[in-house]
Amino acid sequence: MRKVLNILLLVFTLSALIALAVYCAYEHFHDNLKDVDLKIVRKTEKGFVDYGKTYDMILDICDTTNNQQIKTINVDSVLNALNANPWIINAKADINLKEYLDVEIEECDPIVRVYGKNGKSVYIDNDGDIYPTNNQYVPRLLVVSGVDFPVDKLGNVNDEVYVKTKLPQTFNLVKEVLNDNYSKSCVRQIHYDKKKNYIFSVNNTNIIVIFGDVNEIREKLLKMKHFFDKMQGNPELDNYKEINLNYKNQVVCTKIKK
Repeated sequence: MRKVLNILLLVFTLSALIALAVYCAYEHFHDNLKDVDLKIVRKTEKGFVDYGKTYDMILDICDTTNNQQIKTINVDSVLNALNANPWIINAKADINLKEYLDVEIEECDPIVRVYGKNGKSVYIDNDGDIYPTNNQYVPRLLVVSGVDFPVDKLGNVNDEVYVKTKLPQTFNLVKEVLNDNYSKSCVRQIHYDKKKNYIFSVNNTNIIVIFGDVNEIREKLLKMKHFFDKMQGNPELDNYKEINLNYKNQVVCTKIKK
């Protein structure tokens, strides 16, 4: 008999809990949305995504001015609007139990800005993805110029076009430069010239470094490091106009004509 009573008590308790959960859920979805809790994930205080404009856009979609009930909020519409932003690489949105819409945005993190011959420029991130420029925010990055590529009206580069340009090999070169501590601190700017050579401008000297093509990238970067390490503090360095890394196992130097 006691066993039966215990089973009945357990069933009653579970039924009561389920009923309570259903009631709370019903009340929750019929409550009004209180506000939006927006979080932007990025490495810098400022970025491509404007917090205020994004927050207001989300409020407009949720129509909070008309005391919209939670059940009428279309979270997918919010996500679609956020993902349409070219500088947002990921977005999450969910309504919590406190009647707030939690929104988390992950912003793109470019490593280089590439200028084309047409004067247009794009950003490239660590995965090789392309992003248009933004007048609101201009990060301090390594700059590459002279690479020919077309952009569309939105400032993007079509994937099919991308693979036919010098952007992929430029990206590979930039990654190697930035992954090497010495080159990262040394190389100020890169230019792709008419002879299909990559030319480095480096810090603390007017010497031009002719890097050449993208073959043997690491070997060439190491040669550059060895040259400047060896010449550090040597006044003879001021007599050089350029150094050429194109030659096997050597650095060819050109002096300034006097």
